[in-house]
Amino acid sequence: MSQLEFATIPRYGIPINLGIAMIIGTAVAFKGEGIEYGISTGVLIGIMLGFFIQEGLLIQILSREANINFQHRILNGDVTHKNRMTLLMTPIMVLLTLGMLLAFLNNLATDSLTLVRILCVSAIIMFGVDPLFGLVDKGVLAIFGAAVVYIIILQAGFDGYDNMANSIAPMVGDRFAFSAATAVIAYLLLSARWTYYRLFCFNQSEDLLRVFADTGLPLLLVILPYAPKFFELLESIFLGI
Repeated sequence: MSQLEFATIPRYGIPINLGIAMIIGTAVAFKGEGIEYGISTGVLIGIMLGFFIQEGLLIQILSREANINFQHRILNGDVTHKNRMTLLMTPIMVLLTLGMLLAFLNNLATDSLTLVRILCVSAIIMFGVDPLFGLVDKGVLAIFGAAVVYIIILQAGFDGYDNMANSIAPMVGDRFAFSAATAVIAYLLLSARWTYYRLFCFNQSEDLLRVFADTGLPLLLVILPYAPKFFELLESIFLGI
């Protein structure tokens, strides 16, 4: 059996992802035009760059042997430059095409800021779904289920961005509030991807405490402002009021 089967996975993904997220949040704090309602293009650029750093450091360098093993498994041993590029470029091309189609329909195809935003969003989604290739041998249902979970995480992060920032802004100010919200969202997405990579691509088992620290805690911070609405929903369901 190849030694790659026993490749070690770095256990310090949490501090690395947290460090990347804090850098992104700090950049937003110092860049005034990035502080605006909704996920700004500046924030999207920061998250996209964060994914590139994570890919290069955590996956390509620190998990090099495990990643090589994963590529051999997913490509049935036929690891060529052409096959690797096909695996990498197909999702991003589909996403870019979808984004450009929406831009054309809204007469924004010539707007440079819109094009940058489309590129960033496409890259962020592409990085997020990339680990799902590790489930190919598990069947379509497994891929679909994991994709749905990631979409929920992505939607919760983007939808909860303003609410989280607005809930703490009166205490710390707008600049720090949006900086903190950006860091939490970035950490949520980075951690979700790293968790997926460990589970689906590197076949590393998880413990509940690590899952909570990686994904559960940032997700809880994102959805916390929705707690009143959630309790109202429970009252409506159980009590009919």
